[in-house]
Amino acid sequence: MTRRKLRFTATAREHVRLLKQWWKKNSVRPEILDHDLNEALKMLSVVPGIGQPYPSAPGVRRLYLERLMSHLYYTYDEREVVVRALWHARRGSGPDFGRG
Repeated sequence: MTRRKLRFTATAREHVRLLKQWWKKNSVRPEILDHDLNEALKMLSVVPGIGQPYPSAPGVRRLYLERLMSHLYYTYDEREVVVRALWHARRGSGPDFGRG
């Protein structure tokens, strides 16, 4: 089983930081965030094609994290998966992928 390297853009790191901050203050089970995010990243490192294409940004895919009610937006090639955003599904629009 070949695993791809995982990398987060600065924008995605900021999204994760803000979501962790919110979960610590507002969730009865804040550990869900780390668990579900880590499980999704493990899956993507092995089978990155599991996410759906994101029509608003060619080449970008997204994976829905049900308990977090958020999408993980990413791109990939044969060597790495680049996480570009972590965005709550109920927001009115998709993410700005910002800085690389």
